[in-house]
Amino acid sequence: MFQARPSAAQFLLGPKNLSYAELEAAILQVAAQLLQRQLAGKRILFMVRDDHPYVPLLLGCMRAGAVPMLLDPGTPAQQVRDILAHSGAEGLIADGDTIDHWQAQGIALPAQQVRVQPAAAKGMLLNKLLGRRAPVDLDNWPGLLSGPKAPPLPPFSEDGIAYVVFTSGSTARPKGVQMRWPALLSHLDTIATQYQLQDDARLMNLMPLSHADGLVQGLLLCYRRGLTLVRPAPFSIVAIENILIALYRERVSHLIVAPTALALIQQYGGHLAENFSSDSFRFAISCSAPLSSAVWSGFSTRFGVPVVNTYGLSETGTCGFYAGPDAASHKIGSIGMPRDMIAKILREDGSLAGDNEPGELCVQGSNLMSGYLDDPAATTKALRDGWLHTGDQASRDSDGVYWIVGRIKDLIICGGYNLSPEAINGVLMQHPAVLEAATVSMPDAIWGEIPVACVVLRPGQESDASQLLAHCGQYLGTHELPKKIHFSSQLPRTPSGKVITAQLQHALAQDKAGPATGDFQEQIYMLAAQLFNLQPGQLKADSGPANTPGWDSLAHINFVIGLETMFDIQLKPSDVVRMESMDATVQLIKRLVH
Repeated sequence: MFQARPSAAQFLLGPKNLSYAELEAAILQVAAQLLQRQLAGKRILFMVRDDHPYVPLLLGCMRAGAVPMLLDPGTPAQQVRDILAHSGAEGLIADGDTIDHWQAQGIALPAQQVRVQPAAAKGMLLNKLLGRRAPVDLDNWPGLLSGPKAPPLPPFSEDGIAYVVFTSGSTARPKGVQMRWPALLSHLDTIATQYQLQDDARLMNLMPLSHADGLVQGLLLCYRRGLTLVRPAPFSIVAIENILIALYRERVSHLIVAPTALALIQQYGGHLAENFSSDSFRFAISCSAPLSSAVWSGFSTRFGVPVVNTYGLSETGTCGFYAGPDAASHKIGSIGMPRDMIAKILREDGSLAGDNEPGELCVQGSNLMSGYLDDPAATTKALRDGWLHTGDQASRDSDGVYWIVGRIKDLIICGGYNLSPEAINGVLMQHPAVLEAATVSMPDAIWGEIPVACVVLRPGQESDASQLLAHCGQYLGTHELPKKIHFSSQLPRTPSGKVITAQLQHALAQDKAGPATGDFQEQIYMLAAQLFNLQPGQLKADSGPANTPGWDSLAHINFVIGLETMFDIQLKPSDVVRMESMDATVQLIKRLVH
């Protein structure tokens, strides 16, 4: 995995490029510092927002033999507190302002820390020109790069745990998926073969690096193969045009995205279809969530490119099934065939299902996780006799192609994120005004499905959706928040007390709230603050996706959904693209409502 590549070739193409020569030097410095702190083999909590420090810090951590436990930057403080209490982390690599926030929340942090500082201010550049050198601080990035030259490192052992990613699954507490080095390396080689990667391949993967599909099919795959990773900007609606321009300009060969991104590119970037017309581009790859037949065929037709659909879990590295690019597995609507894995479909009694008969999909292969972090009970439930029980219902046709037909586990997949209804309900019911809560999935053209919560208030208590969303934001990440909250006098239940999900979904589909009234600007600012995990005072008229933490592509669509629900309107694609600032959004809503 780790071998010297002292080359001017680019590893990362983005707002700030990173060559392999620069990357290798930084990896050695980071690894040497962590080894000096005796963190080899130890768990390190890792949460960094910006790609440029993220890449060398993560690879340096892995080169030192430490175990990075990757957290999404949107993880709320309460979840961080819980993870730290149960994970045994002995080190921390995180943005400086994030560390300050956690300390202000009273979270006990590991003593061994590397603080990632923002880019140097203009005054720092002036000091450099004047020959003034700041004191070397080896406890921060990029200060540790200025330390003594790294000594030769011990040989790298391709054994042990490579990384841990957290997945919501179907339980309230996130589970840490542990991936060992042999499983990871085997998986990377399978992906490279299936995607037919050549030495000149350039991968555009805009998924979060803290999630398996961004980490494995982006950063680690490119580094393993000596390829270039193209990440011009975080994916957002307002950045789609620039992203497609970069796709052509940087001669991208493979586009790796979630189905949501394919739908949004088709909806808001269709006028740039010619940017896919280059000798370099091979095909688009959909991962992390179910890909609908409509999005699949619509994207392929609109842009004139093949689309490969994949299926997998964090527990399988990333994908284990591929629908394409070969003709035999490429059936629209399917998940294709397993590669370097074997699969079986089981009936409820544990016997093997026949062709076209639904049952639970189980898989086995060298790319499976070793287990959940310090959770033997959950590991035993998922891994039985060497088989991973996915919790998904599937069928296999007579050609050996697999199809997902349902879900056994209680899970909502929204835009590639696994969401736990149980976790959302648990947080809602911590609010003093809430008596009961039930969260269900509702179909959505962009996200596939979205979480919608139905709430029953205690007698004599009052609350509204904005207050409950603000409450949820203290305990759940932005992507975990319910997209809509409905109030009811009671929940439909069976005689045994179980919520009747189908009946609740039908009732929610029929319910249509009236438009909001009052101060438009105040309501819009309150909604934005809740979705972006900010205080209302932090938002200004010129706040937008480019300069506002938390205003990413997922939050932008959540903002659109919230505005449409709040004001009973339907935003057109041209409206959504123009939401480049709070002021532009307020003026847009005022025009549409009046």
